[in-house]
Amino acid sequence: MEIPESKRHTLSGLIRKGIAEAALPEKERSLDPGIYNFKTLLEYVKHTALTKDAGFNKATLSKKLAQPELMKIAECVKLAAVLYVTPQEVMTLALNEISQRPPKKAKAKKAAAKSAGEKKVR
Repeated sequence: MEIPESKRHTLSGLIRKGIAEAALPEKERSLDPGIYNFKTLLEYVKHTALTKDAGFNKATLSKKLAQPELMKIAECVKLAAVLYVTPQEVMTLALNEISQRPPKKAKAKKAAAKSAGEKKVR
């Protein structure tokens, strides 16, 4: 076990605090928001420790934390067990991560194909 039991309890409290804080309007949030997404989780726990304790391949965990929309329910259950939270709370971290990203820009190829298609129709 890489992450000590006492730290797991601390992490679970910070996650619950972070999820509650993220639900508040920005003006009402405290200066210490806790852990509210995967990015802030990695500020409190080492990636390698999380990888070992959850039984993930390092590359797999990196990919899932960077692209949480790819995370499977079984993976949420594994992480939840390590962090002493519920799988729903892990999903909330993932959803918060996704919602805080800037919107994706349209790809140049799709835009060019779309404009080319419009020219043919005219």
